[in-house]
Parts: sequence; C-alpha cells; structure tokens
Amino acid sequence: MAGACDTGMDLLMEVAQALDIASGACEAPEDATRFSALADRVRRYLAVSRPTTTLGMPRIPSTDNRLTKETVIHRSGADQQSHIRVLPD
Repeated sequence: MAGACDTGMDLLMEVAQALDIASGACEAPEDATRFSALADRVRRYLAVSRPTTTLGMPRIPSTDNRLTKETVIHRSGADQQSHIRVLPD
C-alpha cells in the first residue's frame, strides 16, 4: 500500500494500522503497549480532525447560531433601537 496515500489523513490512518501490526509483532509486552497506545492516539486525533483542513487544525463543532427571542438582549428605557434586526423565517 506504499504510495497510495493521497492526503495527510490517509497517511495517518495507514500509520495507525502499521503501529498495530508492529504492536502485534513485539516480543516485549511494554513495547507492544507503547505501539498500541500510539496507534490509539493517532486514531483519537483522526476522530476529532476534519478531513478537509490542514493537519493540526482541530474540528470545531458547530453550534446552533440561530438568533432567538431568548438570546436577544433588550434595552430598557425609551430608546429601543439596536443594530440587531430579527427577521421572520
């Protein structure tokens, strides 16, 4: 499978697989544990990374940014003008 990696994410997936194989081939249990732990770290990194961004940039989970009546801060007093306009759906 050498040379088949198209992206950094693909390369990291292949690295995690190779680390698992190396872990299974180790004679010393502590070496096997280290290789296995490193493979797990790579997979956890991949799980929280966006495949469309540069490696090293974490996935930023989107939140509901919809403006609701509860999230609008209303001014008290006579002046009710604001730079925020709430538009109907």
